[in-house]
Amino acid sequence: MYNINMKISRVLTNGLAVETGALMRRMVDTYYLDMAPYAHLSLPDVFNLIKNLPFRNDPDDEETLMRPLYTMNMQGPGGDCDDKSIAFASYLKLSGIPWRFVAVRRPEKKDLHHVYTEYYNSISGRWTPADPTYGFNVLGRERERYAERVII
Repeated sequence: MYNINMKISRVLTNGLAVETGALMRRMVDTYYLDMAPYAHLSLPDVFNLIKNLPFRNDPDDEETLMRPLYTMNMQGPGGDCDDKSIAFASYLKLSGIPWRFVAVRRPEKKDLHHVYTEYYNSISGRWTPADPTYGFNVLGRERERYAERVII
């Protein structure tokens, strides 16, 4: 079950990947115009801007999804992989670039635990990873090989 608090525009989820992915897409569809101030920037520039925002975990025992406005201004309780992915996907939607969310799991983990965005590169004809979670991540490259990868 989830709770949408429209006053602060964040979503609390039960942490299940499929439900979280659906709610993330809903956040993008609702708040993608939050990224309008960045519309003049290139895709790599926006990726770098988002990845250089400080990573902030969700509060303990709470899966929180935040609208791009709060992520970009570092307001509210989060700033983790799902928040940064929502912001980047919102930029892609605003720019008319097809996108999707990918949930992944490392071999030592039991459950899907990380999410990032992919965008469709019309030049290469391929889906391209764009994980703006950490400052050391590179546009177009997955950070590591994952044991499981699910489009959500």
